[in-house]
Parts: sequence; structure tokens; C-alpha cells
Amino acid sequence: MQRLLRLLRYLLPYSAQALLAVVLLAAVGLLDAFRLLLIGPVFDRVLNPHSPDTSVSLFKIPHQHRWMTLDHLVPSNFHNPWTMVAFALVASTLLKGICDYAGTYLVNFAGFGMITDLRDDLYQSILRRSARFFHSQTTATLLSTIVNDVERVQFAITAVLAEFLQQFFTFLFTAAVVIDIGGKLAWVLLLFVPFVVASS
Repeated sequence: MQRLLRLLRYLLPYSAQALLAVVLLAAVGLLDAFRLLLIGPVFDRVLNPHSPDTSVSLFKIPHQHRWMTLDHLVPSNFHNPWTMVAFALVASTLLKGICDYAGTYLVNFAGFGMITDLRDDLYQSILRRSARFFHSQTTATLLSTIVNDVERVQFAITAVLAEFLQQFFTFLFTAAVVIDIGGKLAWVLLLFVPFVVASS
């Protein structure tokens, strides 16, 4: 835990980029879940020729007894359910792609900046060592520490962290949508999530 806190100290200069990356990757998960919400209107309204041209409901807002409708999220000149759903699908896909790219870029920017600072400090620390230290440590050990060990930290902070954040928020928002759509049965299915995570 102490080593992790020491590593996080290097993240402080890049905290603004890291926080913005978290927000953008959370938006990726939210937009993924939003596209799931559009499945209901596709079957109930778009593919049903007898459906009226009224507002397209997405979900009920908790504790307010009001429905969130698609009309609030699309331009006001769209009135046909087919047009509203098509626009929402295309717009959410484009927004998801932009947020995914920007979020991953910012995670990598913060991660590579952090690793550069870590390498600089490590290099300076090795240069300040005494001659006895260089006699006791082999060249291979020093090179392994500077190159391989830092590369492992770099991979964990950039690639793994970006993927973890995206999948975490996608799971979180998708679970909320499943609970909203499925009701009590969804809660029962969510009991199996720990077993699925443990087996993977």
C-alpha cells in the first residue's frame, strides 16, 4: 500500500488530465447503457406501425414519478419516433467514440508523463549512489530495474487502467439499466456477477 501511495504521488501533476479522463470514460459507460435503453422504443414504437406519435419514454426518474423521454434529448423539430430513435443511436455512437478516444488519450498522457517523471527520479537516484553500491549491484539488475520494472508500471497505468475504467463504468450503468428494465428478476441475476468475475 505504501508503494502504491508513493506511485500516486507522481500522478499529482497530472491530476486534472486524470480526472477529466475518468469523467470521459464514465460518459462512455453511460452512452453504452443509453443505447440499451433504446431497444425498448425500437420494438415498442419504431417497429410498431400502430404506435401513436407521442413522446418516447426511456425510464422512470426515481422518487419523482416522472418519465425521462427521448424528446428531451433530441432536437425539438424531431417528432416521429423513428427519427428520434435513429438520431439518438447515431449521436450516442459518435459521442461514445469521441469520449472513448479522448478519455484513453488523457489516461495515456497522464500515465506516460508520470512514468517519465518516475524514470527521471530513478535515474537521478542511481547516479547519486556510491561506488560501493555499483560494486554490489550487477549491471543487469540495474538495467532490469530501469527498463523492465518501469515498463510494467507503465503498462499497468496506461493500458490496463484505461480499459479497467471503461469496463467498470460500462458495467455500472448497464447494471442500472438492467435493473430498471428487468425489475426484481434483474436483482436475482446480479447475484451471479461475483461468480462470473471470479471465474474470468
